[in-house]
Amino acid sequence: MLIVIAILLLALFVFLGLKKPDIALITSPFVSFLLFCISGEADSVAAMAIAPIIFLATLIVVLMAKREPDSEQWPQIAAKCILIGIVCSLILVTAAVVFGPLSFFGFVFFVIFIGSVISYGLISRHATAAYVISTIGSSMRQNLPLPMALESAASGRADSRARILRRIKKWLVQGYSLSESIKRGYPKCPGYAAAMIAAAERIDQLPLAIKSIEADMVARADESKKIRPIHPLYPVILIAFTLFILLCVMTFVIPQFDLILTEMLEGATLPAATRLLSRFANFIAYEYGWLIALALALIGLAAVAVSIFIRFRPRQPQEPYLISRIGDFIKWHLPVLHWFEKNYSMVQMVELLRLSLNAGCTVNDAIANTLNLDVNNRFKKRLQKWLAKVEAGDNIAVAARESRLGNTLAWAFSQGGRLTADDRVNQGNTLAILETLELFYRSNYNYRVNLARFIMWPCVTLIMGAMVGFVVYAIFSPMVTIINHLANLVTP
Repeated sequence: MLIVIAILLLALFVFLGLKKPDIALITSPFVSFLLFCISGEADSVAAMAIAPIIFLATLIVVLMAKREPDSEQWPQIAAKCILIGIVCSLILVTAAVVFGPLSFFGFVFFVIFIGSVISYGLISRHATAAYVISTIGSSMRQNLPLPMALESAASGRADSRARILRRIKKWLVQGYSLSESIKRGYPKCPGYAAAMIAAAERIDQLPLAIKSIEADMVARADESKKIRPIHPLYPVILIAFTLFILLCVMTFVIPQFDLILTEMLEGATLPAATRLLSRFANFIAYEYGWLIALALALIGLAAVAVSIFIRFRPRQPQEPYLISRIGDFIKWHLPVLHWFEKNYSMVQMVELLRLSLNAGCTVNDAIANTLNLDVNNRFKKRLQKWLAKVEAGDNIAVAARESRLGNTLAWAFSQGGRLTADDRVNQGNTLAILETLELFYRSNYNYRVNLARFIMWPCVTLIMGAMVGFVVYAIFSPMVTIINHLANLVTP
């Protein structure tokens, strides 16, 4: 009887998954768990086996349920995430069972696999954004009706890019602006691109803004394709592998050397480096070190999970998330990252200032447009201070300098003499200087990134070499001590 009920429940949840995916997704875990417990009490093995199948079948059916061709509802997204989590857990358990004592290596390979999948997802997301923006830009440059052009670009295709283009086209047809259509139809659009499009749309400079966004995306794609001498995960993997080898050697090998030295030489001790590593290994394996290592590992995993979540979730410049505000605060106050954050924000701000002034906006309107950019929140406070001073009638160049926006920006607005907020900066050298500053900040940012990389990686290599060398010396020095003692025992 219980088996019949389990089969009926399976058929019911398959039907609910097709017709009412939200109800099926919410209720299936509880029903499966309840059926599993009741089957266990009744000793019905077949019903117990069907119980988890109900939940898995519900997830698969919900994921395959019919939905609008240009949208993806939350049950499908939740089912996809749960299935991915189940698959990853099965892979991890399988690796631990297959590798047995070498489950550490299985875990390392599993981490590398997951990292590769995440890296592929980020690259694919960037490629999708570049395709969507370039399609919109090419359609606008050819003066084609944008909804018709997007529909033509998506015709005959059913991949994610075509669905994004159809969603944007749907909102455009309903009368929404391009920025609002992108926000509704492509919520995963990078924050800096969506913010630049929204700001440029207000000043009727969309073609130039999209051209600039395309150039930035192409530059980022070219940067990601460059061959790196050292992968960022290489130091982490090397340290983990070295620590694993060290614990094994210090647990099983070094105590034998210590025993040999004690028997051969009364009062003999291991070398100082070996004793230091032995105490470290004992602290990690038998004292509170494993607890500290576990806490650090959990903190590292949490940091990685949060960073992945942030990378996949687009920023909201108008209403930034709490995590974004915390991250901006930390990056703004760290010594090296502060410079990169300020320089990148200056690139975005100067570019939009130039577009706004070129469109005939007043200075205060141009500054107000920059407040919608996806820049660091601390930098945005300086822009707000600059705007308040300009609207109060202060000199633009002096206000920029007092708002700590740099002497170069103040120099750009001081060429025409004393400017007020009502002046339109269409003449003079201001626009040319802003274009020069944009090129300067962009090239300076790329130069500092490469310089930091060229300085950091050799230092990391030296540190890793010194660490590995010390471990090798500490492991082999007892062997040298034993050999020297045996050589002294040999009589001619």
